[in-house]
Amino acid sequence: MNVARAQDLIGTPVFDRNGARIGRVGNVYVDDTTHRPEWITVRLGFLGIKETFVPLAGATTEENRLELGVDEDRVRNAPRVEAEGGHLSAEEGRDLYHYYGIDQSDAVDAL
Repeated sequence: MNVARAQDLIGTPVFDRNGARIGRVGNVYVDDTTHRPEWITVRLGFLGIKETFVPLAGATTEENRLELGVDEDRVRNAPRVEAEGGHLSAEEGRDLYHYYGIDQSDAVDAL
């Protein structure tokens, strides 16, 4: 997926791998090296106050919805990360991939 198309995901309803709606896309984060979309934040809850990082690896897009490759509990319990300056550090990215059980080399072909 190219960056322009990924930015169009902002505000899109997000569903977990079981079809449960869990929130909306808050932001899209692009890898600094490959310049490909790699992460999104999902705004959780009724007011969308809590945002959590979710990898695009394993996600699919349908008309006006993004379906994740992980379940809602995994997203809700993800480690809190504050992306300073709009970037995840390499360590934060590794930790999040580890949490989600995704090999970083598999994430390159997200969406």
